[in-house]
Amino acid sequence: MKKAIIAAAMLTSTIVANAEDKQEPLITREVIFDLVHICAVVLIIYLISSFILQLIRQNLDYRLKSKIIEKETAENIVGQLIQSDKTNPVNSILQWFCTLVGIAIGFTIMTFTQPFGLHSLAIMAFSVAAGLGIYYLFTRRNKN
Repeated sequence: MKKAIIAAAMLTSTIVANAEDKQEPLITREVIFDLVHICAVVLIIYLISSFILQLIRQNLDYRLKSKIIEKETAENIVGQLIQSDKTNPVNSILQWFCTLVGIAIGFTIMTFTQPFGLHSLAIMAFSVAAGLGIYYLFTRRNKN
């Protein structure tokens, strides 16, 4: 307990030692700008890793099912091992792919035109909507 109190006292003394007389507010535009960029990078890394994970999972499921079929196992065991998912993973991967392609096209258009303000947001919204619209057309065509 004493070590924790001493460590806390040392940490607070370093904060006091670094204190400056600044007239600016604690949260400035640069801090908000950096915070938004950090959140955006983390979100993009999450989306890309999730997409790659779904691709790997789809590949491993396919390999498992083909091995089960090759071994000619009993139907009741196959039924227990291969339970149908509520969502089709191929459709989920296709949806991610179309969305990421739409985002990439949006960034490309923004790079060439270099708009400012709400124009960037409008281009990204249109690009993502176009990507999801293409996904909808693909799934509708495959159902027919």
